[in-house]
Amino acid sequence: MILADPVGAKIENGLRTWASLDQQLGIYTWSALGLLGVAVVIALIGVSNTLGLSVLERAREHAMLRALGLTRGQLRRMLAAEAVLLSVVATLLGTVIGVGFAWVGYETFVTRALGDATMRVPWLSLGVVVLIAALAGLLAAVLPARRAARVTPAAGLSLD
Repeated sequence: MILADPVGAKIENGLRTWASLDQQLGIYTWSALGLLGVAVVIALIGVSNTLGLSVLERAREHAMLRALGLTRGQLRRMLAAEAVLLSVVATLLGTVIGVGFAWVGYETFVTRALGDATMRVPWLSLGVVVLIAALAGLLAAVLPARRAARVTPAAGLSLD
């Protein structure tokens, strides 16, 4: 029988440390998701404001298109396509920049601390984010597109 020498040595299996790290990682993850939600709301407002200003500044253009035969529905679809394109391009750009920052952080911190760790990018989740951004852009286009479609060609062409 081998007895441990009572010099204050402890035997731990690391479960407490792992649970603490797991809890901290969960807090960081939920915080990041909360910030992402706020960013999506801000982006939705930004896209809506951009389209609203675009409708105001391009009222004569929209009136000219309507006078040339563009229907109200086609004008609404055109503005919706602009909003979706704006949202998707911004989301893809943000995703590329975010993955780049994540890779730099991984290479800088994680590989030094844990040499055998691997970086995994959740492509499916990022695809869902791009889809949600496209839908949010479409939602942001509803009010500006309705406003643009309500202006008659004669009234729009008479604007200064």
